[in-house]
Amino acid sequence: MKKNHHISTQALAKLPLLLLSFSLVVACSDLKDDDHYSNQQTQIQNQELKIVDQSSEEYIKSESSLSKMNQLFIDNGIYTELNKKGQLSTILVVRNDNFVQPTENVEFITRSHVSDISISPANLENGSRIMMWHNKYVNISIDEQGEKQGLIVNHISFNNGIVQEVVKTNTGYIYVINNMIDTPTSLYDYINSLGDDYSMFREMVLASGGKEFDRINSKAIGVNDEGNTVYDSVFIYKNTYFENVGFDMNSESLTATMLLCSNDVIRAALEDAHQRLASWNMQRADSVLLKWILEVSFFNKRYAANEIQTAADEETDLRSIFSRQWRTNMQEVETQNPEELSNGLVYHVKKLHIPNNVLMYRLKDWFYYYEYCTDEQKADYFKMSNLAFSKCSTDVAAWTPWAGVWPEIEDRVLVLKKDPSDLADENGFQLDFTPLKIEANETGGTQAVPWVIPPGTYRLAFGSKQNQNLNIIITVLVEGQAVAVSENIALGSATTYHYDRGTTLSNRYPEGYDATYVSEMGGSSKAGNYDTDGGIAIEEVKIPDLKGDGTPLPIVLRITAETWNAQTSFTLCHWCLRPTTNNY
Repeated sequence: MKKNHHISTQALAKLPLLLLSFSLVVACSDLKDDDHYSNQQTQIQNQELKIVDQSSEEYIKSESSLSKMNQLFIDNGIYTELNKKGQLSTILVVRNDNFVQPTENVEFITRSHVSDISISPANLENGSRIMMWHNKYVNISIDEQGEKQGLIVNHISFNNGIVQEVVKTNTGYIYVINNMIDTPTSLYDYINSLGDDYSMFREMVLASGGKEFDRINSKAIGVNDEGNTVYDSVFIYKNTYFENVGFDMNSESLTATMLLCSNDVIRAALEDAHQRLASWNMQRADSVLLKWILEVSFFNKRYAANEIQTAADEETDLRSIFSRQWRTNMQEVETQNPEELSNGLVYHVKKLHIPNNVLMYRLKDWFYYYEYCTDEQKADYFKMSNLAFSKCSTDVAAWTPWAGVWPEIEDRVLVLKKDPSDLADENGFQLDFTPLKIEANETGGTQAVPWVIPPGTYRLAFGSKQNQNLNIIITVLVEGQAVAVSENIALGSATTYHYDRGTTLSNRYPEGYDATYVSEMGGSSKAGNYDTDGGIAIEEVKIPDLKGDGTPLPIVLRITAETWNAQTSFTLCHWCLRPTTNNY
């Protein structure tokens, strides 16, 4: 339907009533902000739209059913400011029977009903927002009928106010709603006001930022004895920890989702994590686990309930603002009635699972632990065919890329040689190695014990030494069964497997270590060679859950070579299993 900017009353009177009604209903669906209807002597009404030849101020003042809202606007200078600005606007009003006289924050509440944006029903979109004069947004919600059929009345809401009537005036739009606008608090205000049941979450967030003096908004009230200006101080909360990733929880332009954990939920998650770690004979600092809870709880978009949690067979990963992994079918969230904030949405977490790949950052250890083993352990954990022990030696002395900041690590290696009793056998070799860790024993000394690996998926990397002129294959065995086999690994001139450099891998450094930063800040020029995972051996190793209850099991790394290629020794440095994203 074409839009007519100038339609006289007389012309309209000639149209059949039915046609007039139909035309106006259709018109509302393609009404644009630049549609100005003038020369109207009478009001044209139907269920969806009223068009008047009056300003918004004149219309509100002329309607007795809006007298209470009109007085609120007069008392708070709304009309004066509208006239001063001289621009189109959108005004939200309620009739007298829905009016509630504000007793606190009167100006704030009044200004929550006026916007400088003149927006027609046709330009309202479900999920969009409009900035109001109180410097906060109201959210637009349109139900399914409203979206599919273009219906307005009882189908569109501004926050908590459902539209009952739309009036097009000479100066913008008036939406009559059934409730005065309830402006939700901002994300920061919401967190700051959390009660004692959420004190752990609240303090984690607030402790990551702090108050800063706001000079611009602080009023100078004098000079002290030292000649310094004294201010009636205003402080603002700043959180560079969040703002560094573009997330300002004070900003009304933010569109966020927050996952809120109560103290009980956090404690239960920690207890579950402690039990799993104990069963694996591993440790992880609570500070790391709490940091994960903090960093996985904030997202820079609004997620619907069916996005934040999915059914058991619908595996989806969301990434928080800190790139933390939230697996939607592994967590339990209260998806009914999330809390609306002025700049975000809050879902309450019912049960939180801290992922395995957080509890196990990486499992890395050394082949030279051979020298910590008893003779019986050596026979059990280093089963050799056409191999014999030669020596353990430190090829690279203990070093750190940044003295006093990072611990010293040496590249101490295990060197094996041909078995002297079988020198005639040139058919290669085989080593069945059980990965070991060193622990304190009851007498105050140390002992070698096998690692037990929880079920799940891992990346296997390892380090040896370059220029060995060897080609090897690594097979991972669990209770004698092969679960993963590498491609051919060439230990040639490349440095891929040279000690623990591993220059070809992503996520190859110790947790929290940034080699580039260390170098730039005056650390070692070889900072990139420090304590990495090593070179890639197998992209994905799946450790099976043989007992069906998550019991961790020792593994064996079988290293084989078809021929020695005239070599007289084989040098081994370290191994490393890093849990993958699927090890959740």
